[in-house]
Amino acid sequence: MAELEHVRVSIVEDDADIRAMLLQVFVPGSGTRVLAVYGSAEEALENEPAERPQVVIMDINLPGMDGVECVRLLAKRWERAQFLMYTVNDDDKRVFEALRSGASGYVLKNSSPKELVAAVLDLHAGGAPMSAAIARRVVDHFKPASMGPRLDDAGLGMREHELLTLLADGLFYKEIADRMGISMGTVKSHVHTIYGKLHVQNRVEAVNRFFGR
Repeated sequence: MAELEHVRVSIVEDDADIRAMLLQVFVPGSGTRVLAVYGSAEEALENEPAERPQVVIMDINLPGMDGVECVRLLAKRWERAQFLMYTVNDDDKRVFEALRSGASGYVLKNSSPKELVAAVLDLHAGGAPMSAAIARRVVDHFKPASMGPRLDDAGLGMREHELLTLLADGLFYKEIADRMGISMGTVKSHVHTIYGKLHVQNRVEAVNRFFGR
């Protein structure tokens, strides 16, 4: 029997207790495998791994160089890596700085181990996982005052409209599949179709288009 593929994960986190906790969360039985753990942005940048990570979990408030700048630099070196911000910081400015720097997901440190693993797997599968509070901030940022969705010209079907609403609410692909009673593959197919109809590349752009901004 072929060995199951595990998502390759690297961690950049300065707090030793949190690093130890994450090593307990991202074990082979979770569908992930930790390649390296770094205590600072500088350490991550100075140590080129022989095996590239597929997902990098990045704290924002690091000593020295912060996580946003680290993502910006690592994204140029590790072109296929996906970056998941992991922080207590839910300030709007920092959220959008992180997303503009190259991060594709943003979860808060009060997330449960199950939610963290789901976020990593969702990110690797092509999603853009965000804690619900962060997703709502993104939605509110793009939503004009006193205006609801404007999708009449987008050609979205009822199920696509429902799925896009769940994306805007920050649900992971698996959660959307469970909520809608469809497979993960069908979710991915619908997302691909929605992005094509809206002429966007990712969840943030879709939310922007969703609220007509």
